This record gives sequence, C-alpha cells and structure tokens, in this order.
Amino acid sequence: MSHFVVISRHTAESCPLNNGKTRQIALDAMAALPGLAKKYGITVVGSWSVNPEHLIVQVFDAVNLDSMLKFSMEPALLKWWSFNTSEIKPATTLEETIKFLE
Repeated sequence: MSHFVVISRHTAESCPLNNGKTRQIALDAMAALPGLAKKYGITVVGSWSVNPEHLIVQVFDAVNLDSMLKFSMEPALLKWWSFNTSEIKPATTLEETIKFLE
C-alpha cells in the first residue's frame, strides 16, 4: 500500500461552515467517501480540519497513485475540489523512512 496526504484549503467565503451551497457539497462528499474508497481499494486513515485556517488534512492508504487519482476524479469529489485548492502528496511512514535510511 502507498500512503497519500491530501491537503485542502478554501476561502472563508466558500467555507462549508458559512456557505449553504458548499456545506451540501461537503456533506455529499463525506457521505460518498466510504463507498468510493472501497470501490478503489482505498483506506481512509483519517481526516482533520483546522477550522480557523480553512484547512483540511486527510490521509489515505491506496494501492497506487493511479487508484488515488481515479478516486479523486469521481463526481462527488470533483465538486469538493471546485471550492478547495488541494494537493495530493505521496508519503511514507516513519518506519518506512528508517528502512530507506538504513
């Protein structure tokens, strides 16, 4: 499995806490996430919000980058990307990093 960190940011004006349209998009994306993850063999490790900074950090385990990219192109998630600027970054665990160093 490969690990991916997704870092997303949005503006205060588009924040789902303040904007009814993006709130519904966020709720729909969250509802779709488990099924879409299963479809692409992805595990949602965790998701954290830093509300005052309009920042969301998510960690996923995926078979490879291709499955992660296909997952991210699903319509429910494309709507999420419409008001968030996001980066998908491959990551390694501390244990994997130590093995690389040894």
